Amino acid sequence: MMLPILSSIFAFSILIGVPIAFGMGLAGVSWILFFEGLDASLLARRMFTVLSSFPLLAIPLFIMMGFLAERCGMLSELVRWLQLLLGRLKGGMAYINVANSMFFAGVSGTAISDVASLGRVEIDLMKKAGYSVPYSAALTAASSICGPIIPPSVAMVIYALAAGGVSIAGLFMAGAVPGLLLGFGMLGISWYKARSGDYGTMVDRPNLAAILRQTVHVIPLIILPVLIIGGIVAGIFTVTESAAIGVIYVLILGFAVTKQLRLRDVYDATVYGAVVSSVLGMLIGAGAIVAWILTRNQVTQQLADNLTSVTTDPTLFMIAVAVALLLLGTVMDATAITIALAPLLAPIARLYGVDDLQFGVVFVLSTMVGLITPPVGIILSLTATVAGISLEAVSQAIIPFVAWIIVVVALIVLIPSLTLWLPHLLGF
Repeated sequence: MMLPILSSIFAFSILIGVPIAFGMGLAGVSWILFFEGLDASLLARRMFTVLSSFPLLAIPLFIMMGFLAERCGMLSELVRWLQLLLGRLKGGMAYINVANSMFFAGVSGTAISDVASLGRVEIDLMKKAGYSVPYSAALTAASSICGPIIPPSVAMVIYALAAGGVSIAGLFMAGAVPGLLLGFGMLGISWYKARSGDYGTMVDRPNLAAILRQTVHVIPLIILPVLIIGGIVAGIFTVTESAAIGVIYVLILGFAVTKQLRLRDVYDATVYGAVVSSVLGMLIGAGAIVAWILTRNQVTQQLADNLTSVTTDPTLFMIAVAVALLLLGTVMDATAITIALAPLLAPIARLYGVDDLQFGVVFVLSTMVGLITPPVGIILSLTATVAGISLEAVSQAIIPFVAWIIVVVALIVLIPSLTLWLPHLLGF
Protein backbone atom coordinates (compact mmCIF):
# COMPACT_ATOMS: atom_id res chain seq x y z
CA MET A 1 0.00 0.00 0.00
CA MET A 2 2.76 2.39 1.00
CA LEU A 3 4.95 1.98 -2.09
CA PRO A 4 2.13 2.65 -4.61
CA ILE A 5 1.15 5.81 -2.69
CA LEU A 6 4.70 7.16 -2.62
CA SER A 7 5.19 6.31 -6.29
CA SER A 8 1.90 7.93 -7.29
CA ILE A 9 2.65 11.18 -5.46
CA PHE A 10 6.14 11.30 -6.94
CA ALA A 11 4.96 10.49 -10.49
CA PHE A 12 2.16 13.09 -10.32
CA SER A 13 4.63 15.74 -9.11
CA ILE A 14 6.94 15.06 -12.04
CA LEU A 15 4.05 15.12 -14.54
CA ILE A 16 2.97 18.60 -13.43
CA GLY A 17 6.53 19.94 -13.72
CA VAL A 18 7.77 19.79 -10.13
CA PRO A 19 11.58 19.33 -10.00
CA ILE A 20 12.60 15.76 -9.20
CA ALA A 21 14.15 16.57 -5.80
CA PHE A 22 11.03 18.42 -4.66
CA GLY A 23 8.76 15.70 -6.04
CA MET A 24 10.66 13.04 -4.11
CA GLY A 25 10.62 15.18 -0.99
CA LEU A 26 6.90 15.88 -1.37
CA ALA A 27 6.17 12.15 -1.52
CA GLY A 28 8.18 11.52 1.65
CA VAL A 29 6.75 14.49 3.53
CA SER A 30 3.18 13.56 2.58
CA TRP A 31 3.59 10.03 3.90
CA ILE A 32 5.25 11.09 7.16
CA LEU A 33 2.78 13.89 7.97
CA PHE A 34 -0.51 12.59 6.63
CA PHE A 35 -0.27 8.79 6.63
CA GLU A 36 1.90 8.14 9.68
CA GLY A 37 1.31 11.38 11.59
CA LEU A 38 4.91 11.72 12.74
CA ASP A 39 6.61 14.87 14.03
CA ALA A 40 7.71 17.19 11.21
CA SER A 41 11.07 17.76 12.94
CA LEU A 42 11.93 14.22 11.87
CA LEU A 43 12.35 15.50 8.30
CA ALA A 44 15.03 17.99 9.27
CA ARG A 45 16.86 15.45 11.42
CA ARG A 46 16.97 12.82 8.69
CA MET A 47 18.16 15.29 6.06
CA PHE A 48 20.80 16.78 8.36
CA THR A 49 22.14 13.34 9.29
CA VAL A 50 22.71 12.43 5.64
CA LEU A 51 23.92 15.80 4.36
CA SER A 52 26.45 16.22 7.18
CA SER A 53 28.38 13.23 5.82
CA PHE A 54 32.06 14.09 5.31
CA PRO A 55 32.43 12.13 2.02
CA LEU A 56 29.84 14.41 0.40
CA LEU A 57 32.48 17.14 0.30
CA ALA A 58 34.25 15.14 -2.40
CA ILE A 59 31.50 15.97 -4.91
CA PRO A 60 32.00 19.77 -5.20
CA LEU A 61 35.77 19.30 -4.98
CA PHE A 62 35.93 16.85 -7.91
CA ILE A 63 33.67 19.17 -9.92
CA MET A 64 35.92 22.13 -9.14
CA MET A 65 39.02 20.13 -10.08
CA GLY A 66 37.70 19.37 -13.57
CA PHE A 67 36.61 22.99 -14.07
CA LEU A 68 40.00 24.38 -13.02
CA ALA A 69 41.91 21.84 -15.13
CA GLU A 70 40.12 23.18 -18.20
CA ARG A 71 40.66 26.84 -17.25
CA CYS A 72 44.38 26.44 -16.51
CA GLY A 73 45.08 25.33 -20.09
CA MET A 74 46.20 21.77 -19.35
CA LEU A 75 43.41 20.18 -21.39
CA SER A 76 44.45 22.02 -24.54
CA GLU A 77 47.99 20.74 -23.97
CA LEU A 78 46.56 17.23 -23.71
CA VAL A 79 44.75 17.63 -27.03
CA ARG A 80 47.94 18.81 -28.73
CA TRP A 81 49.90 15.87 -27.29
CA LEU A 82 47.34 13.34 -28.51
CA GLN A 83 47.33 15.00 -31.93
CA LEU A 84 51.08 14.47 -32.19
CA LEU A 85 50.71 10.82 -31.19
CA LEU A 86 47.58 9.89 -33.12
CA GLY A 87 47.01 12.64 -35.67
CA ARG A 88 48.75 10.79 -38.52
CA LEU A 89 46.57 7.68 -38.17
CA LYS A 90 43.55 7.10 -40.36
CA GLY A 91 40.64 7.84 -38.04
CA GLY A 92 43.06 9.48 -35.62
CA MET A 93 40.68 12.28 -34.67
CA ALA A 94 38.15 9.73 -33.44
CA TYR A 95 40.87 8.04 -31.39
CA ILE A 96 41.81 11.41 -29.92
CA ASN A 97 38.18 12.00 -28.96
CA VAL A 98 37.99 8.75 -26.98
CA ALA A 99 41.48 9.10 -25.49
CA ASN A 100 40.67 12.64 -24.32
CA SER A 101 37.59 11.37 -22.51
CA MET A 102 39.50 8.53 -20.88
CA PHE A 103 42.22 10.89 -19.64
CA PHE A 104 39.73 13.53 -18.52
CA ALA A 105 37.70 10.87 -16.68
CA GLY A 106 40.65 10.58 -14.30
CA VAL A 107 40.34 14.27 -13.50
CA SER A 108 36.69 15.36 -13.43
CA GLY A 109 34.72 12.21 -12.58
CA THR A 110 31.62 13.40 -14.46
CA ALA A 111 30.27 12.98 -17.97
CA ILE A 112 28.82 16.45 -18.32
CA SER A 113 32.18 18.11 -17.50
CA ASP A 114 33.79 16.13 -20.31
CA VAL A 115 31.30 17.36 -22.92
CA ALA A 116 31.24 20.91 -21.59
CA SER A 117 35.05 21.21 -21.49
CA LEU A 118 36.18 19.25 -24.55
CA GLY A 119 33.06 18.61 -26.62
CA ARG A 120 33.30 21.50 -29.04
CA VAL A 121 37.03 20.98 -29.67
CA GLU A 122 36.60 17.24 -30.26
CA ILE A 123 33.67 17.68 -32.64
CA ASP A 124 35.49 20.38 -34.62
CA LEU A 125 38.59 18.18 -35.00
CA MET A 126 36.51 15.29 -36.30
CA LYS A 127 34.58 17.52 -38.71
CA LYS A 128 37.83 18.83 -40.18
CA ALA A 129 39.02 15.24 -40.65
CA GLY A 130 35.94 14.41 -42.71
CA TYR A 131 33.61 12.81 -40.16
CA SER A 132 29.91 13.65 -40.28
CA VAL A 133 28.67 15.97 -37.56
CA PRO A 134 26.13 13.46 -36.14
CA TYR A 135 28.80 10.75 -35.81
CA SER A 136 31.26 13.21 -34.25
CA ALA A 137 28.65 14.32 -31.71
CA ALA A 138 27.61 10.73 -30.99
CA LEU A 139 31.18 9.61 -30.26
CA THR A 140 31.71 12.66 -28.05
CA ALA A 141 28.57 11.90 -26.04
CA ALA A 142 29.27 8.18 -25.77
CA SER A 143 32.92 8.51 -24.74
CA SER A 144 31.92 10.93 -21.97
CA ILE A 145 30.32 7.98 -20.15
CA CYS A 146 33.86 6.89 -19.26
CA GLY A 147 33.89 9.82 -16.82
CA PRO A 148 31.50 8.33 -14.23
CA ILE A 149 33.11 4.88 -14.46
CA ILE A 150 36.90 5.42 -14.63
CA PRO A 151 38.03 6.64 -11.17
CA PRO A 152 37.54 9.09 -9.61
CA SER A 153 33.77 9.19 -10.09
CA VAL A 154 31.14 11.51 -8.65
CA ALA A 155 28.42 8.98 -9.57
CA MET A 156 30.21 6.31 -7.51
CA VAL A 157 30.34 8.66 -4.51
CA ILE A 158 26.60 9.30 -4.77
CA TYR A 159 25.84 5.58 -5.11
CA ALA A 160 28.00 4.64 -2.11
CA LEU A 161 26.30 7.24 0.09
CA ALA A 162 22.81 6.28 -1.11
CA ALA A 163 23.36 2.51 -0.77
CA GLY A 164 25.12 2.75 2.59
CA GLY A 165 27.98 0.60 3.82
CA VAL A 166 29.82 0.61 0.48
CA SER A 167 33.47 1.62 0.20
CA ILE A 168 33.87 4.61 -2.13
CA ALA A 169 37.54 3.79 -2.75
CA GLY A 170 36.58 0.17 -3.45
CA LEU A 171 33.97 1.32 -5.98
CA PHE A 172 36.56 3.52 -7.66
CA MET A 173 38.83 0.53 -8.13
CA ALA A 174 35.94 -1.70 -9.24
CA GLY A 175 35.10 0.76 -12.02
CA ALA A 176 38.62 0.90 -13.47
CA VAL A 177 38.56 -2.24 -15.65
CA PRO A 178 34.96 -1.72 -16.93
CA GLY A 179 35.86 1.90 -17.69
CA LEU A 180 38.85 0.81 -19.75
CA LEU A 181 36.65 -1.78 -21.50
CA LEU A 182 34.24 1.01 -22.44
CA GLY A 183 37.01 3.16 -23.86
CA PHE A 184 38.81 0.43 -25.79
CA GLY A 185 35.52 -0.82 -27.22
CA MET A 186 34.75 2.67 -28.52
CA LEU A 187 38.23 2.81 -30.02
CA GLY A 188 37.42 -0.47 -31.77
CA ILE A 189 34.15 0.94 -33.16
CA SER A 190 36.06 4.03 -34.33
CA TRP A 191 38.66 1.83 -36.05
CA TYR A 192 35.92 -0.11 -37.86
CA LYS A 193 34.26 3.15 -38.94
CA ALA A 194 37.59 4.50 -40.21
CA ARG A 195 38.03 1.48 -42.50
CA SER A 196 34.99 2.46 -44.58
CA GLY A 197 35.63 6.19 -44.87
CA ASP A 198 38.14 8.63 -46.29
CA TYR A 199 39.17 10.47 -43.16
CA GLY A 200 42.03 12.88 -43.38
CA THR A 201 44.83 13.56 -40.92
CA MET A 202 45.26 16.77 -38.97
CA VAL A 203 49.01 17.01 -38.49
CA ASP A 204 52.15 16.31 -40.46
CA ARG A 205 54.38 13.54 -39.22
CA PRO A 206 55.95 14.99 -36.03
CA ASN A 207 59.57 14.52 -35.14
CA LEU A 208 60.60 12.84 -31.91
CA ALA A 209 61.78 16.08 -30.36
CA ALA A 210 58.34 17.69 -30.76
CA ILE A 211 56.65 14.67 -29.16
CA LEU A 212 59.08 14.73 -26.24
CA ARG A 213 58.61 18.47 -25.69
CA GLN A 214 54.82 18.11 -25.64
CA THR A 215 55.05 15.06 -23.38
CA VAL A 216 56.90 17.19 -20.85
CA HIS A 217 54.06 19.73 -21.01
CA VAL A 218 51.36 17.15 -20.24
CA ILE A 219 53.20 15.21 -17.53
CA PRO A 220 51.76 17.45 -14.76
CA LEU A 221 48.21 16.61 -15.91
CA ILE A 222 48.98 12.89 -16.19
CA ILE A 223 50.34 12.97 -12.64
CA LEU A 224 47.02 14.30 -11.28
CA PRO A 225 44.91 11.10 -11.51
CA VAL A 226 47.93 9.06 -10.42
CA LEU A 227 48.24 11.31 -7.35
CA ILE A 228 44.54 11.00 -6.50
CA ILE A 229 44.08 7.27 -7.05
CA GLY A 230 47.55 6.34 -5.83
CA GLY A 231 47.02 8.23 -2.58
CA ILE A 232 43.69 6.50 -1.98
CA VAL A 233 45.02 3.03 -2.76
CA ALA A 234 48.10 3.56 -0.58
CA GLY A 235 45.88 4.70 2.29
CA ILE A 236 47.62 8.06 2.50
CA PHE A 237 44.35 9.99 2.36
CA THR A 238 40.61 9.45 2.06
CA VAL A 239 38.54 10.06 -1.07
CA THR A 240 37.47 13.49 0.18
CA GLU A 241 41.03 14.44 1.09
CA SER A 242 42.21 13.26 -2.32
CA ALA A 243 39.70 15.57 -4.01
CA ALA A 244 40.95 18.51 -1.91
CA ILE A 245 44.57 17.69 -2.72
CA GLY A 246 43.65 17.46 -6.40
CA VAL A 247 42.14 20.95 -6.31
CA ILE A 248 45.25 22.33 -4.60
CA TYR A 249 47.47 20.60 -7.17
CA VAL A 250 45.54 22.11 -10.10
CA LEU A 251 45.67 25.57 -8.46
CA ILE A 252 49.47 25.27 -8.20
CA LEU A 253 49.64 24.18 -11.84
CA GLY A 254 47.42 27.02 -13.00
CA PHE A 255 49.14 29.80 -11.08
CA ALA A 256 52.78 28.65 -11.04
CA VAL A 257 53.26 26.42 -14.12
CA THR A 258 50.85 27.38 -16.93
CA LYS A 259 50.17 30.81 -15.37
CA GLN A 260 46.78 30.89 -17.15
CA LEU A 261 44.61 30.64 -14.05
CA ARG A 262 43.06 33.81 -12.60
CA LEU A 263 41.32 34.51 -9.30
CA ARG A 264 38.11 34.92 -11.28
CA ASP A 265 38.48 31.31 -12.46
CA VAL A 266 38.74 30.12 -8.87
CA TYR A 267 35.58 32.05 -8.02
CA ASP A 268 33.74 30.60 -11.04
CA ALA A 269 34.87 27.06 -10.14
CA THR A 270 33.67 27.51 -6.56
CA VAL A 271 30.27 28.79 -7.65
CA TYR A 272 29.90 26.05 -10.27
CA GLY A 273 30.82 23.34 -7.76
CA ALA A 274 28.43 24.81 -5.20
CA VAL A 275 25.52 25.02 -7.64
CA VAL A 276 25.91 21.48 -8.96
CA SER A 277 26.46 19.95 -5.53
CA SER A 278 23.50 21.87 -4.05
CA VAL A 279 21.20 20.28 -6.62
CA LEU A 280 22.65 16.87 -5.75
CA GLY A 281 22.31 17.72 -2.07
CA MET A 282 18.59 18.38 -2.44
CA LEU A 283 18.19 15.05 -4.20
CA ILE A 284 20.20 13.22 -1.54
CA GLY A 285 18.27 14.89 1.30
CA ALA A 286 14.89 14.06 -0.22
CA GLY A 287 16.05 10.54 -1.00
CA ALA A 288 17.14 10.05 2.62
CA ILE A 289 13.58 10.66 3.77
CA VAL A 290 12.15 8.15 1.31
CA ALA A 291 14.86 5.60 2.18
CA TRP A 292 14.03 5.94 5.89
CA ILE A 293 10.33 5.39 5.18
CA LEU A 294 11.10 2.26 3.14
CA THR A 295 13.33 0.89 5.91
CA ARG A 296 10.84 1.72 8.66
CA ASN A 297 8.05 -0.11 6.81
CA GLN A 298 10.29 -3.08 5.90
CA VAL A 299 9.64 -2.57 2.19
CA THR A 300 13.10 -3.82 1.28
CA GLN A 301 12.54 -7.12 3.08
CA GLN A 302 9.09 -7.56 1.56
CA LEU A 303 10.42 -6.88 -1.93
CA ALA A 304 13.33 -9.25 -1.34
CA ASP A 305 10.91 -11.99 -0.28
CA ASN A 306 8.86 -11.45 -3.43
CA LEU A 307 11.93 -11.54 -5.67
CA THR A 308 13.43 -14.65 -4.09
CA SER A 309 10.11 -16.42 -4.53
CA VAL A 310 10.52 -15.84 -8.28
CA THR A 311 14.24 -16.66 -8.58
CA THR A 312 17.12 -17.36 -6.25
CA ASP A 313 19.72 -16.93 -8.98
CA PRO A 314 21.83 -13.78 -8.33
CA THR A 315 22.73 -13.48 -12.02
CA LEU A 316 19.07 -13.37 -13.07
CA PHE A 317 18.41 -10.82 -10.33
CA MET A 318 21.19 -8.57 -11.62
CA ILE A 319 20.07 -8.93 -15.22
CA ALA A 320 16.53 -7.93 -14.20
CA VAL A 321 17.87 -4.91 -12.27
CA ALA A 322 20.12 -3.84 -15.17
CA VAL A 323 17.25 -4.05 -17.68
CA ALA A 324 14.94 -2.09 -15.36
CA LEU A 325 17.57 0.62 -14.84
CA LEU A 326 18.32 0.84 -18.56
CA LEU A 327 14.63 1.39 -19.29
CA LEU A 328 14.11 3.77 -16.38
CA GLY A 329 17.14 5.79 -17.44
CA THR A 330 15.40 6.75 -20.69
CA VAL A 331 12.79 8.78 -18.77
CA MET A 332 14.53 9.75 -15.51
CA ASP A 333 17.79 11.40 -14.48
CA ALA A 334 20.60 9.03 -13.40
CA THR A 335 21.19 10.77 -10.05
CA ALA A 336 17.50 10.65 -9.17
CA ILE A 337 17.40 6.93 -10.00
CA THR A 338 20.40 6.32 -7.76
CA ILE A 339 18.98 8.27 -4.83
CA ALA A 340 15.57 6.62 -5.13
CA LEU A 341 16.51 2.99 -5.84
CA ALA A 342 20.01 2.32 -4.47
CA PRO A 343 18.78 2.22 -0.83
CA LEU A 344 16.09 -0.25 -1.94
CA LEU A 345 18.07 -2.54 -4.25
CA ALA A 346 21.53 -2.64 -2.63
CA PRO A 347 20.33 -4.54 0.51
CA ILE A 348 18.43 -7.01 -1.70
CA ALA A 349 21.58 -7.61 -3.76
CA ARG A 350 23.39 -8.47 -0.52
CA LEU A 351 20.67 -10.99 0.33
CA TYR A 352 21.32 -12.59 -3.06
CA GLY A 353 25.01 -12.79 -2.20
CA VAL A 354 26.08 -10.25 -4.83
CA ASP A 355 29.24 -8.34 -3.93
CA ASP A 356 28.60 -4.66 -3.08
CA LEU A 357 31.27 -3.47 -5.50
CA GLN A 358 30.06 -5.54 -8.46
CA PHE A 359 26.46 -4.49 -7.93
CA GLY A 360 27.49 -0.85 -7.52
CA VAL A 361 29.29 -0.76 -10.87
CA VAL A 362 26.40 -2.55 -12.62
CA PHE A 363 23.96 -0.08 -11.07
CA VAL A 364 25.95 3.06 -11.95
CA LEU A 365 26.80 2.02 -15.51
CA SER A 366 23.21 0.94 -16.21
CA THR A 367 21.88 4.34 -15.13
CA MET A 368 24.55 6.16 -17.14
CA VAL A 369 23.14 4.77 -20.41
CA GLY A 370 20.12 7.00 -19.88
CA LEU A 371 22.38 10.06 -20.21
CA ILE A 372 22.88 9.30 -23.91
CA THR A 373 19.46 7.93 -24.85
CA PRO A 374 16.32 9.94 -25.61
CA PRO A 375 13.98 11.39 -24.48
CA VAL A 376 15.75 12.62 -21.30
CA GLY A 377 19.37 12.07 -22.44
CA ILE A 378 21.02 15.09 -20.78
CA ILE A 379 24.43 14.42 -22.33
CA LEU A 380 22.85 13.63 -25.70
CA SER A 381 20.94 16.93 -25.69
CA LEU A 382 24.00 18.91 -24.60
CA THR A 383 26.16 17.36 -27.32
CA ALA A 384 23.52 18.00 -30.00
CA THR A 385 23.40 21.65 -28.89
CA VAL A 386 27.19 21.98 -28.95
CA ALA A 387 27.31 20.42 -32.43
CA GLY A 388 24.37 22.48 -33.71
CA ILE A 389 22.36 19.48 -34.93
CA SER A 390 19.02 17.89 -34.08
CA LEU A 391 18.59 15.41 -31.24
CA GLU A 392 17.19 12.88 -33.73
CA ALA A 393 20.36 12.94 -35.85
CA VAL A 394 22.74 12.27 -32.98
CA SER A 395 20.34 9.66 -31.50
CA GLN A 396 20.63 7.53 -34.63
CA ALA A 397 24.41 7.84 -34.81
CA ILE A 398 24.91 6.83 -31.17
CA ILE A 399 23.19 3.42 -31.45
CA PRO A 400 26.43 1.34 -31.91
CA PHE A 401 27.99 2.97 -28.86
CA VAL A 402 24.91 2.42 -26.68
CA ALA A 403 24.95 -1.23 -27.81
CA TRP A 404 28.59 -1.55 -26.68
CA ILE A 405 27.85 -0.04 -23.26
CA ILE A 406 25.02 -2.57 -22.82
CA VAL A 407 27.45 -5.35 -23.77
CA VAL A 408 29.86 -4.12 -21.06
CA VAL A 409 27.00 -4.15 -18.52
CA ALA A 410 26.27 -7.75 -19.48
CA LEU A 411 29.95 -8.69 -19.19
CA ILE A 412 30.33 -7.30 -15.67
CA VAL A 413 27.11 -9.08 -14.63
CA LEU A 414 28.30 -12.42 -16.01
CA ILE A 415 32.01 -12.09 -15.13
CA PRO A 416 32.35 -10.74 -11.54
CA SER A 417 36.16 -10.70 -11.76
CA LEU A 418 36.00 -7.76 -14.18
CA THR A 419 34.91 -5.59 -11.27
CA LEU A 420 36.28 -7.49 -8.28
CA TRP A 421 39.79 -8.49 -9.35
CA LEU A 422 41.46 -5.09 -8.93
CA PRO A 423 39.77 -3.97 -5.66
CA HIS A 424 40.40 -7.38 -4.07
CA LEU A 425 44.02 -7.26 -5.23
CA LEU A 426 44.38 -3.88 -3.52
CA GLY A 427 42.68 -5.02 -0.32
CA PHE A 428 39.21 -3.50 -0.70
